Amino acid sequence: MPQTIPLFPLSIVSFPGEKVNLHIFEPRYKQLINECHEKNLTFGIPAFIDKKIMNYGTEMKVVEISKTYDSGEMDIKTLGLQPFKILEIYKAKGDKLYTSAEVDFMETEADADESLKLQIKEKLVELFGHLGIQKELKSYNSFDIAHYIGMTIQEEYELLTKAAENERQVIVLNHLERIIPVIVRAQ
Repeated sequence: MPQTIPLFPLSIVSFPGEKVNLHIFEPRYKQLINECHEKNLTFGIPAFIDKKIMNYGTEMKVVEISKTYDSGEMDIKTLGLQPFKILEIYKAKGDKLYTSAEVDFMETEADADESLKLQIKEKLVELFGHLGIQKELKSYNSFDIAHYIGMTIQEEYELLTKAAENERQVIVLNHLERIIPVIVRAQ
């Protein structure tokens, strides 16, 4: 069921479950964050790529306002909740300084393919070995590792648009199969 939420477009892709720290300094976003914090509302971070608000983003919750400056600027901690698709964008109007949008929340499926998961884990161990990274791989999904495997913002965005984990796994595995030989040659 569509819902209207405030938008905070950024040149990043945020994922469900991801913790994102932000420094808020523009008046419109100070207003947005203050309203969300005071009323326990969520907002959306759609990806802003090539000077354009993309159609997909992630609903975010303000977890904490860590610091407030004399200027009204603030440092905040947020948490990604669920991806959404923008249906319609509404320009700021009335006393609202920020843009909002009607969005449709995506149901992400946790339908991981165990064979793909094993292949991804093997590739991650290989990648981390080449990079000298010691990291224990426990339970994870595609969103959890996307920022750590050298994906471009466009590749991360493509991942966000997929509702099914097995589709995301294919994207991650294909990326790892492309990037590891590049790293090996570079070494």
